This record gives sequence, C-alpha cells and structure tokens, in this order.
Amino acid sequence: MAASMRHNFIKPIIPMYAHNMHFRNKSSNANSTNEMKNPKENAGHYFHPRKNQKYKKVQGSSIGKSNLLQSYPGVRQLDEITGDHVNELVDSKSAAGIEKTQTIFVEGEKIIRQAVKAGIHFKSVYTTEVKLLEKLELGEAQQYITKVKALKSWVSQKAVESDGIICAVAQKPDPSVSETENRLPVTVVMDRITDPWTAGVLLRTAHGVGCRRFVTTKGCCNMWDSEVLTASDGSHFYMPIQTNLSWNVLKQNGEAEEYTRRKVIFTSARPMTFQAILKAEEKFLTDNLEDEDTDALDNDSSPTSLSKSAEKSGFQLTNFNEVDLSNADDFTLIISDDTLKVSNQKIKFLYENDAVLASVPMTSGMTKLNPTVPGTLMLYHLLGQLTSNKV
Repeated sequence: MAASMRHNFIKPIIPMYAHNMHFRNKSSNANSTNEMKNPKENAGHYFHPRKNQKYKKVQGSSIGKSNLLQSYPGVRQLDEITGDHVNELVDSKSAAGIEKTQTIFVEGEKIIRQAVKAGIHFKSVYTTEVKLLEKLELGEAQQYITKVKALKSWVSQKAVESDGIICAVAQKPDPSVSETENRLPVTVVMDRITDPWTAGVLLRTAHGVGCRRFVTTKGCCNMWDSEVLTASDGSHFYMPIQTNLSWNVLKQNGEAEEYTRRKVIFTSARPMTFQAILKAEEKFLTDNLEDEDTDALDNDSSPTSLSKSAEKSGFQLTNFNEVDLSNADDFTLIISDDTLKVSNQKIKFLYENDAVLASVPMTSGMTKLNPTVPGTLMLYHLLGQLTSNKV
C-alpha cells in the first residue's frame, strides 16, 4: 500500500523533470535554446528571465545622457573629480583653506537653498542629478554633474539622499556686512567647544534670540564644518561670525564698541571649569598684584567647595537666573567647555571686565551638562530681561 502511494506521488513528477531536461539538452548552444528565444512561453518551467533593472537605472540617470545635457548648456559633465576641482573642495572644507580662500563647503539641497535665499555667492556646484539644479537659482556658478561614486566621498552620509547628491563651494559670508540692526546688544563667545553639533545648536539659538555677533576662541571646532552647518540650519548666513579670536582681540573689539557700560558673563556646564577660573585668578593676583589675599583654593569642584572658593574670589558666582543686568548696555556671554589650564590672557580678560560667573544648579551627583544647556538658559534670561525694559 505504501509503495503504491509512493509510486503514484512520484509518477507525475517524472515527465515534468524530463520535459525540463529536454529543453536543457536540446542544444549545446545556450543562446539558441527555446527558453532564450521565447522566455515568456517557458517561464513556468525552470527559466526565469532577469528584470533589466540595471538598464532602467542607466536609462533614467542624468550622467552619460548627452541629449539631456544639451538642454542645460551651463552644466558640464565630470567623470571624475580631479585636479583643480580637488583643490577647490579641499580648501573649502579645511579651516586653513577657508581662511586662505574665504570659501566654504555647503552640502545638501536644504542648506544650499537657504544659502541661495540669504544671497550667498556660489562659485561651483556639483551634483549627480540635473533635476536638483533646476530647483535652485545658482546665478553664474559653475555647475557640474558627475557620478555618485565620484561625489559620495566628498559629502557626509546625511547628504547622500535618494533624490541624488548635491554640494557646492560658496563665498564665505562677510561678517562686516551682515545685518545687525534691531538686534540685542549681546556678543556670544564660544570658548573651547569642540563638538560640531553643540556649536551649531548654540549658533542657531543665538540667532533665534537675536544676538548681534557670534565669536569663537582658539581651540573650538571648525564653525564651517558641514555638521555645524546642518545643526545651525542655515543660521551661518544671517549673523556675523568671527572665529579663532584671541582674548586680546576680544578685548580690543570691546573697547572699539560704542557702548560704554559692558558686562561680561561667563557660564559653563562644568563646575570644574569655574574651579579652574578661581584657581587661575589666585595665580593671576599673586603674580600681578601685591598685598592681595590669595589663600589657596581647594581642588574639589563640588558645589559646596565651589561656593567656599568663590567667597575668597573677586568674581561674583551666582545662578544664571539671578545675574544682575542693570547698569549695562552691552553684554558679552562666554559659553565655555574649557577643561585645560586657564591662560593668563583669559583670566586677565575676565578680571579686568569684572566678569560674573553664572552657574546652572545640578543635583543627583551630576558633574557636567552639555554646554547648550547653560548657554540657552543664559541667552533666554538675557532676552527676557532686555525685552521687558528691566535693564
């Protein structure tokens, strides 16, 4: 009985297999088989024709279609990025190159569109799809179309989108011609902050609040890095930015302002940063002033120890929301993440300007926060006080 059932089950399969073998062995030339000549008729047997995906992708691609480029006479085709194009891109991405050529690297359709809206002058634009150029008004910029493989290595992963890749080399905005009217008399100084995303968020917050200027000291990240540009969401194009300034230059800039009553506020997300300031003050007073009480300060950076050290200091240490903004018409907010030894120029700048140390209360044993926290809190405290006519 079992043998009979097994025989009945196998029996109908044998002709089908033999039928397929017949087509396979019918000709030694695979190109002349019935399957290759008529794939649709035999698709149900064993031959499955491949979908021509590769052909369709090439057919719809911008690269290599000379008839398509003829409709865009200003667009040039690049098979590879070499020579002067490499030099141009390298200079626009490095801090030294930006300073030398005064050009910046911008990637992604969104940021490029914001730059166009802000009136930024473009020198060169590189893309993998002509349709991305159609959406933008790029003026007289040199426009190039190239392969994804050639352009992918020049942009961040976030700029690689399904619609294609686009990036550009643009003229760096001139801080002297940026719009400064009707802005708060607040200069934001970013001190030794190296994280690009943090820098971009702080810049965008300063722009949103309406600050007059944004400055970075030596030791900060490259403010024109693509990640900073992305985090700032285009704020680079709307407010003056000065980078890599020394404390001496900051002092000179303050003296040149028309404001006569200046208040310097120093804030940080690290209690140890305040402790370093107090220790540097001790050394500064010892080296420069005689007959000054310079009792040794504790290395402990706990809130209790910090308060005790502040009692011996000439600096006022207070919570961010208790900073007195009266009797001043110009403000410099220093947002620091400095963990290194405080320089003599820095402590001198703070001491001569009678800086206020504005802290953010922390509990549960936390030792630090992201610098965007004290920076944002202090900026909105300034905005609230200045716009409510309390100053």
